[in-house]
Amino acid sequence: MDDTVDWSNLPVELWPPIGEKLKLRIESLRFRSVCHSWRSCLPRFHPSLPPKFPLPSSNGPTSFLSQNTVYLLQSPSTSSLAPPSSGGWLVKVEECDRMLLRNPITSRRIRYSNDSSSSPECFNLLEFKMIELGKSYFLRYIRGSGSVDGLKKVILMPPEIVDCAILVISDKGNLGFAKSGDEKLTKFSNGGFVFDDVFVYKGQPYVVDSLGCVFRIDVSLKVMVKISSELVGLGGRKHLVESCGELYVVDRYFDQEQNKQEATGLESDFSFWGFRRRGRYRRYHSGELKVVDFKVYKLELLDGELGRWVEVESLGGQAFFLAIDCSFSVLAEELAGCKGNCIYFSDENDVNLALREVTRPESFVFNLEDHSIQKLGSSPGGSQIYWPPPIELGSTCSYSLD
Repeated sequence: MDDTVDWSNLPVELWPPIGEKLKLRIESLRFRSVCHSWRSCLPRFHPSLPPKFPLPSSNGPTSFLSQNTVYLLQSPSTSSLAPPSSGGWLVKVEECDRMLLRNPITSRRIRYSNDSSSSPECFNLLEFKMIELGKSYFLRYIRGSGSVDGLKKVILMPPEIVDCAILVISDKGNLGFAKSGDEKLTKFSNGGFVFDDVFVYKGQPYVVDSLGCVFRIDVSLKVMVKISSELVGLGGRKHLVESCGELYVVDRYFDQEQNKQEATGLESDFSFWGFRRRGRYRRYHSGELKVVDFKVYKLELLDGELGRWVEVESLGGQAFFLAIDCSFSVLAEELAGCKGNCIYFSDENDVNLALREVTRPESFVFNLEDHSIQKLGSSPGGSQIYWPPPIELGSTCSYSLD
């Protein structure tokens, strides 16, 4: 039985309602690429003004929300852009006033040399099946082009709970909340907790602290409900990851020097786009491997009791990705060069979001079976994860995606 669907034969009355639900430029481009009729029924994409939010340390909505989306791209073997082996590849797209490509793990902007033979002149979006793996968010200054300093995680609240609102974790581990247009962030009373990650799981926001306790966030009551006990592990940072419908915490272990630095920090004054503040500033040197181990735990929820943690010895065919601004999982066989039972991460994952453009982090692969760590580029097939094009830094090359 032939299950092929000719999208151009859908009833005409369905086209406008579908088009009205497309919020991203890349979604609009794919819709308008189906055929001439679809293109004519949907006007050229014009992004709405991004929502404005207050800065962590000042009053007034003086920043705006920007979004990255991570896709798994798959193309038929007949395509000229088909990967050299089975599976697809990862791409991270930022949509602001234009579309930018970013490294899926480090979020550093990808630039291409004009004379690079490996840089494609254009992408035909119809050649790809695009599977969304995750979204990440960050705040940009309204006046200026940089990301807001002092934050290590930003998420957009599910609209079913509250429309156009964010949760943020500062680089000191404080949790804050704001609606679009608010004059200042509302800080949650953390009771001395230092929070590591915030994540939306099954439509509800959750946060994990440095001890591995997970809380469900109720923004209407401005309270957090503890749903798990502490972890046995004593790693330096916790990451929330969803895989196959289950919630995991990945515990990251640093070497002794890094652990000492995490415990004491370095107090310093510094200016950032005319904005002066006092806070912890972590020093990093490119190429230094500071992560020495990972442990993975799955949360088992119990009726009427705190959930318990079960240490996971193997991820099976899944691979976890701990990007600098989000975490996600993927079935390894769907991604060219990807190995199951591995964790892909950046060596500078604890850098706050504003510093991602001024540092040069590298990507690594951790094998949960033997606890070995390799640079992504030196691991077998590692570079194929980003194919095409290869991740490299060079001069800017402009592309039209509209």
